[in-house]
Amino acid sequence: MTRTIGLILGIVGLLWSPTAQAAEFKFPSVNGWKQVGEIQTFNPGTLYEYINGGADLYLAYDFEELKVAEYQNSQKAAVTVDVYRHRTSTHAFGVYSQERVPGANFIDVGIQGYQERHALNFLSGNTYVKITSYDTGPEDQAVLLSFAKAVAGNLGEKGAFPSILAAFPAEGKVKNSEKFTARKFLGYPFLHSAFSAEYDLSGKNFRLFIIEGKDQAECRDMVEKYLAQLGMADKTVAEGQYTLSDAYHGEIDLHWRGARIWGILDLGDPGLRAKYIKLFEEELQKRK
Repeated sequence: MTRTIGLILGIVGLLWSPTAQAAEFKFPSVNGWKQVGEIQTFNPGTLYEYINGGADLYLAYDFEELKVAEYQNSQKAAVTVDVYRHRTSTHAFGVYSQERVPGANFIDVGIQGYQERHALNFLSGNTYVKITSYDTGPEDQAVLLSFAKAVAGNLGEKGAFPSILAAFPAEGKVKNSEKFTARKFLGYPFLHSAFSAEYDLSGKNFRLFIIEGKDQAECRDMVEKYLAQLGMADKTVAEGQYTLSDAYHGEIDLHWRGARIWGILDLGDPGLRAKYIKLFEEELQKRK
């Protein structure tokens, strides 16, 4: 009996998981528009058929499935809705963060969206939605927004940005510049994924980043490999701060503690580097 109950609960849990909910997504009805043709579905093995040349970016962020629907109205205007589903909400944010620009026309749809002529993109949970329009005339922006709201409503809970983003110091941070790099941060395979944000302080432009490892041992391995990459394999490896000279990225202040590595790039002022490393550490301490 206990085994049967456990099996039932397991099935219910699967059915109500965020991924399962996203997989059951249904394209909405939109007043004045009708869906034309069959819904197209693409998986990691076939995505290149739809976005040949652009598939690699999505695959790097654990893309799972794309569903595409096309709509037309009586004037033969058209709207295409692409719903990309990724393994986690963090990976969906990652793709979204790589394509948005800080100065975009941001809108309140899903977690966040942005709109331009004939295109509207937004993030919701573990999905990244891209909507494009054709021959919609002066009503273009209103049409795109109506579709976005309808799609967002069918996606369910929108979720939130990755919580680690709140740890980036606010002073000087360029709004909407946060990014998630899923693989090969700074171009090095051993550094795997990282969050970063751009800063502009009195004309000084720089970046802060954080790498979250599985545990202390994984972070130690990353630091050891980075030191070896820089010709410093004989340096004693211990938790703490490192000032490194990287031929590709200049001088980097890097701090390792526990399962986290954080640092600063593109800033020559040592006093300002020290200030931001400390500010970052203080924010991280609040979020242990």
